[in-house]
Amino acid sequence: MDTGHRAHAHETDRAHAHETIGQDARASAGKGPGAAASVGKSPGAAADADTRAEGDAGPRPAANAGAGGARREPVSLHAALASFDALWSPRIVTRVNDYDVRIAKVEGEHVWHAHDDTDEFFLVLDGELRIALREPDGGERTVELPAGAVFTVPRGAEHRPSAPGGAAILMFEPTGTATVGDRHDEVPAHVDATTGHALDL
Repeated sequence: MDTGHRAHAHETDRAHAHETIGQDARASAGKGPGAAASVGKSPGAAADADTRAEGDAGPRPAANAGAGGARREPVSLHAALASFDALWSPRIVTRVNDYDVRIAKVEGEHVWHAHDDTDEFFLVLDGELRIALREPDGGERTVELPAGAVFTVPRGAEHRPSAPGGAAILMFEPTGTATVGDRHDEVPAHVDATTGHALDL
């Protein structure tokens, strides 16, 4: 091929490339702002998000909560506890992966119950919490937790928290876990059988 033919072929290729780029740009302009963000997502990601939004029976995340219910701003536990008065009625402060961080004001006795599939973590923020435990051999024992103490009730263990003088506690357990467990005695009127309420801050 002589020099003239090579130059003509080169110009033709450049023109074709510009035309292709222009078509891609026009096609992208018709897409919404989320078009680039969808790159790398699985085909069912949008459908999964819609399903979670419509089918989640649990408490709605707070206004300043990010994906999954984790809060995007710091939360004062003092302010959170001051935002409600109900006893044995936990509020969800935030979420960590598939777990709730809950706080509650407690006084008197809860109910004997057991969580068959999960441990239950307690941190006493104020006051003193007592947890009665039924042992596998049929005996009972009680652990006393002053402010600042932590205790984990093993999964399947029957237990009954109580706080004769009142207490404020923090719990860490899987999202959707009922406060009265999977097995329980008759629930008294002062105990809220719930999977946790949204914190109104």
